[in-house]
Amino acid sequence: MLCVAPCVLVGCADRTHSNGGTRAAPAQVAVAARAIQRFRAIPVFTPPGTAFDAPAHLRGKTIFEIPITSEVPFITAVEGGMRRAAALVGARLVVYPNQGRPEQWGQGIRTAIAQRAAAITLLAQDPGLLGPEIAEAEKAGIPVVVVRTSGEHETCQADTTGHIYGTACVPGPFEQAGRLEADWVIATTQGKADVLVITSSDARSTTPLTRALKDEFRMHCPGCRLRFTDVPIPRWPDELRGEVQSALVRDPGLNYVIPIYDSMSQYVVPAIRANAGAATRVKIATFNGTPFVLQLMQRHESVRMDAGEDLAWLGWAAMDQAFRLIAGVPPLQSERTPLRVFDASDVGEAGSPPGVDRGYGSSFVAGYRRLWGVTR
Repeated sequence: MLCVAPCVLVGCADRTHSNGGTRAAPAQVAVAARAIQRFRAIPVFTPPGTAFDAPAHLRGKTIFEIPITSEVPFITAVEGGMRRAAALVGARLVVYPNQGRPEQWGQGIRTAIAQRAAAITLLAQDPGLLGPEIAEAEKAGIPVVVVRTSGEHETCQADTTGHIYGTACVPGPFEQAGRLEADWVIATTQGKADVLVITSSDARSTTPLTRALKDEFRMHCPGCRLRFTDVPIPRWPDELRGEVQSALVRDPGLNYVIPIYDSMSQYVVPAIRANAGAATRVKIATFNGTPFVLQLMQRHESVRMDAGEDLAWLGWAAMDQAFRLIAGVPPLQSERTPLRVFDASDVGEAGSPPGVDRGYGSSFVAGYRRLWGVTR
């Protein structure tokens, strides 16, 4: 529902914000452009912690992975990296497929307990919805790793008493991703942005990402016009296209859509294409680096920037934390997973067609092998 008057920047459904109509000064636009430049290089692996003998502790063990949903390409790509990392140390990954419903996540945890998993990873869902099930797993002696619900500058997610959900977490660079989405739009519109931001509040990572995006617009483009709409992940197929089409009709001046997660683009791009004249005017800036979205960019299908992550690297990072807990090694505060900005100038480096681990180099493979003591 559209707010009739401009609202403060909060993550409610379809709100509009502008600070007095002033545009960004050239110096602010330049700051945004420089921020983008800092993330163009191929990332280099930085060891997140000390080395340990992973094969000695992991061989023959089973790790359960329960994602927020099995319906999003990003998730399946990360799981591919997890599976490869587990095999490297002699472990087995079991993925519990689901359609994004909390009761399915809970059943996945109970299944992992029944099968005596060595560890459980929860990928992207809000662990606050699974407090009793997580406690049940830990009572059974199974460590639980909460993956990518908190930002790099946040503590692991906790309940109201301060008790951390799970045994450890793996944060993601969500704040930086939100800033890059904003910086790109500010720089390429020269501070004259009229933006629809699409969020999914059922993914806990939306909170740090959206907070940083809003802060970046406040600092560098206070007059940019922002409208927010929230579509939960299970409703993307049914609602995303309609939300974008409605926004294009309401606001003929709209020049950017920021679907904060790039898998939304499979619905956003057709909505833009279906609106007469929008395809040449409305662009997309987003985050994750999912291969099909990079291919849309290569085809000049509305996507102009994707703050990409090596999705295989993310899988290895999640496994590193799980391996450490199984081996009795203290968990890490961060796996230091990097971002790389893709646009027309470098998206060709992601491959043709793009791959989940193309365009980022391969330093993480040798880096994690050294950390885990894998010599074969």
